[in-house]
Amino acid sequence: MKLVPLSSSPSSALAWDGTARLGLGWGLFAGRAGHNQAHAHHAVQIVLSESEQALCVAEADWQTCHGAILAPDVPHRLAESAAPVTLLYLEPDSPQGRQAMQGLVSGWRVLDAETSARALAAARRAGAEQVASAVLQQLCPETEAHEERERDAVIEALIAALPQPLPARISVAALAARAGLSASRLQHRFRSHTGMALRPYLRWRRLLTAMAAVSQGKQLTDSAFEAGFADAAHFSRTFRRHFGISPRVLLQLKPG
Repeated sequence: MKLVPLSSSPSSALAWDGTARLGLGWGLFAGRAGHNQAHAHHAVQIVLSESEQALCVAEADWQTCHGAILAPDVPHRLAESAAPVTLLYLEPDSPQGRQAMQGLVSGWRVLDAETSARALAAARRAGAEQVASAVLQQLCPETEAHEERERDAVIEALIAALPQPLPARISVAALAARAGLSASRLQHRFRSHTGMALRPYLRWRRLLTAMAAVSQGKQLTDSAFEAGFADAAHFSRTFRRHFGISPRVLLQLKPG
C-alpha cells in the first residue's frame, strides 16, 4: 500500500461500465469504476482488484491497495480506474455483514494482493447468490458472525416482518406497538441492534427497494414511487448522498 497525494487523484473522464446484481442483503458490481463523489452508505463494502486501486477513506489521503473492507457509514471515495474492480455490498446486520466487520480498525481494513486475489478467484467461481459466502471464506476464514454480540430477537423479528416495499408512510408508534415496546424503547433497542436509528434505516430500506427496481429496468420515477419516495428527485438526492453517483448509472449497467 502507498499514499497518493490528493492532487494526483484521477480525473472524472471515465464512466461506470460493468455488471450489477442485487440480492436480499447484498449487492455486487464488477467492471470499471467511474466518477463518484465522497459518500457514505449503510452497507459493508468489500473492494477487490487485480491491480492497485486508489481509495480515499474518511477524508484522509488517497491510498492504493489491491483490496479493502469498509465499515458502514464510513465516508469514502473510489478512484476512477480503467482496470476492473469488484465491489461487494453487505447489509451490516446480516450474518455475513457482521462477519466481514470483525477485526476492522478505524472503520476499514486493507487487503494485501494475495488475499484479494484469492477472494477474486473465489468470487468468479461462485454463482451470484454464493458470492458473499465465497469471498468471506477467503477474507475471514476463522470468524463466525454469531460471536460478535448477542442478538435482539424482538428487533430481528420486527425487521423480518417489515412489508416489502415499505408503504409511503410508516408509523414508529405502530411499529412499537407491533413489537410490544414503547416508541422510545423501540428506538433505543433498534439503534443498539443495528447501529442505526430507526428512521434512517427505513430510508435505507426504501433506497435498496428503489435500486432493485431500477436494476430490473424500471424507470427512475416508477422505482421511486414504488419504494415510497416522494418523487424521483428525492430518490436521486438520497442515492447520491449514499453512493456518490447518480442512480442513472444503474440504468447503464448490465445485469450480473
